Amino acid sequence: MRLFDADRRTTPIEAEPFERSRFESEFELERVLHAAPEALLNEQVFVFSRQPSLDPGLPDLLGLDRYGNTIVFELKRGLSGTGSASEETIISQPQNYARALAPFTYDDLDELYQSYRQQIHSGEWDVDDALVPADSLDDAFESVFDRVQNPEDYNQHQRMVIVAETITPQTAENARYLQDQGLYLQAQEVQLFETPDGTGETLATTVVVDYDDRQVRPSRVGNPTYEALNREILERAYPRIQSLVGKSTVEQLVNSFDSREPRFHSNHPQHPESIEFSLRVKPRTDGEVRVTLDVDDDEPTVDTIREHAPRFEEHDFEVSHTRSRHRVVMYTWEMDSFEPLNRDAVLDEIAETLAQLVELSHQIFDAPPH
Repeated sequence: MRLFDADRRTTPIEAEPFERSRFESEFELERVLHAAPEALLNEQVFVFSRQPSLDPGLPDLLGLDRYGNTIVFELKRGLSGTGSASEETIISQPQNYARALAPFTYDDLDELYQSYRQQIHSGEWDVDDALVPADSLDDAFESVFDRVQNPEDYNQHQRMVIVAETITPQTAENARYLQDQGLYLQAQEVQLFETPDGTGETLATTVVVDYDDRQVRPSRVGNPTYEALNREILERAYPRIQSLVGKSTVEQLVNSFDSREPRFHSNHPQHPESIEFSLRVKPRTDGEVRVTLDVDDDEPTVDTIREHAPRFEEHDFEVSHTRSRHRVVMYTWEMDSFEPLNRDAVLDEIAETLAQLVELSHQIFDAPPH
């Protein structure tokens, strides 16, 4: 690879070559890439651990891709298959780490992340705290990739990347062979150049051995949702409201679990069809979780709800005297991270509050006439 500083303001155009520089050590290569993970691969990568202790040893960097797959980065100064790492070692070492990571659950990965956060906060790694943007791994993942990842969907594949200043033809050939055998192995060159005026350095990267990311992409990747969390909350609330709403299963109750705001109606013959209940889980983007009673263009129903406002307010629900459709009645939990939603007590509270909202609504509209 060659780099030039091309000045198009001159006639003729002047192109000055950058002088190839070298990393002083593998530690220096690791330090640079750790501080600038955007230079890794041709995609967004979230580095969540550095030199963790695994059974085979200490991998240089561990990352996650936007699908939650783990990525092992094996770094080598100079040529990929020389010096401290032979062609055999440079290929086998990341495989050993990937094999060790294969059984890791979300909790195992989060444990690595917690150690990594502590190392950064203590100053062991000289990088910006912004590299660990949240307290828990799932919140950090959402912050980096702007999508929600269910805990069970992490680490579906283990990817491996050999990073060196120069990838030798032998390393490239071996990597392609292992790709053909079904391994997710890539090879990337990272080279350092000194600017023509000698005042700075430039990093140049090339993925020499690559593959289509459809190989590691789940069959369905859409917008961020809390599908598993929505289902968990609604399944906890359902037994308490089943007899009221008249739906034989929780699946029949909800329009979709795979939604930012699952909604449902009651089939009770005396309950207004215009009333809809919803669950809104948006801790990262809106900083809240909310259950609501909405009304679809039915003024008499809204008037009845407001007449019985004290009944709702007695249980700390907020009743709007201005809104006539959305959030006529609601209860809100302020939270700016996913972490509280990992606790059973919090999920139970949300489910019980949602069930209570449904019960109060039915008490108002389904009571037999006097």
